[in-house]
Amino acid sequence: MKNNLIPGSLMLVLFLFWGACDYNKLPEPELPGLCDTVEVSYDNQIKVIIDNSCAYSGCHDGAGGIGPFDFTDYAGLSNVFPSIRFRVVELKDNPSQGMPPNSSVYPQSQKDDLTQEELELFECWIEANFPEE
Repeated sequence: MKNNLIPGSLMLVLFLFWGACDYNKLPEPELPGLCDTVEVSYDNQIKVIIDNSCAYSGCHDGAGGIGPFDFTDYAGLSNVFPSIRFRVVELKDNPSQGMPPNSSVYPQSQKDDLTQEELELFECWIEANFPEE
């Protein structure tokens, strides 16, 4: 009978130690996103995107083009801050409502879409509450 107690006792001890072990792993550290590593402002990054994609001749140039707003400066662009995320980011794949619109909808020599980097800069700028400088 003594021989039967040793294996059973040993199994009980191992089971208790095994149950006490914790196999949780620490989460992988998150790499900082673009918005955490770069300060985006209208003057430093966004103006050139706006000038090349929105404020060109015939669109949002303040000269009565297709676009009703003047985006040639920060003050003019500030009129659309409430809707800019929706039009530029959320509707980016809509050819007629997303900004910039596709040239198939508005015949222009301008590009149809912002690059991924431009979109990311735009999102960082929006998250930072549209800093000018």
